[in-house]
Amino acid sequence: MAEEKNVAAEENVIVLKEAAARDEDYVIKLKKPYLFEGQEYAEIDLNGIKEMTIRDGIDAQKALFNGEEIAAVVMAEVSTSFARMLAAKATGLPIEFFELARIDVSRAVKGIVMSSLNTSGGTENHIMKLDEPYSFKGKAYTEIDLTRIGELTSLNESQAENRMAEEGFAAANVQQNFVYACVIASMATGLPEEFFFGLPLREIMKLKGAVNDSSFFE
Repeated sequence: MAEEKNVAAEENVIVLKEAAARDEDYVIKLKKPYLFEGQEYAEIDLNGIKEMTIRDGIDAQKALFNGEEIAAVVMAEVSTSFARMLAAKATGLPIEFFELARIDVSRAVKGIVMSSLNTSGGTENHIMKLDEPYSFKGKAYTEIDLTRIGELTSLNESQAENRMAEEGFAAANVQQNFVYACVIASMATGLPEEFFFGLPLREIMKLKGAVNDSSFFE
């Protein structure tokens, strides 16, 4: 099962992972050490990704956009560049550490980052179940009711696009943009944007999918 989840379990890399989603040990053990700036690394600890938020994902997406890596922005979550940026944030290592890594190491890193964005729980009848209780301003949330997205108007869409522009994004491919997802969810729920920006990073794909559920647009 671990081999299926991680394309990176190649001959030079062992990825240690546990079955329980939130108890996973995001550590890459290297059979062949990686030399970077005169230091050998036998492992890469990516456990910091557990503490990251959707805002971190937005920042990574913005960096890709500003770098004009447009294809990566459209589908950031499958981009190697996106994975590198999140890994650098999670570890505190410079981005060059990941840019210069051997391809087996790079694939291991990407495998863990992508795996960390797959959460338990889901969305049913536009009720988004959170992977773990989320505390915001003294209240714990276990789910988010997004049913009112279907009541939003074209004006709301324009307002969300304007917020994207304020964050540094062009109003293109809104369905793939993390800021857009957070702003639309905020409008539909009455919860502040900060609520959604502060959600754990692992909820980012679930939120984007829930906001863009095709049944809202039939």
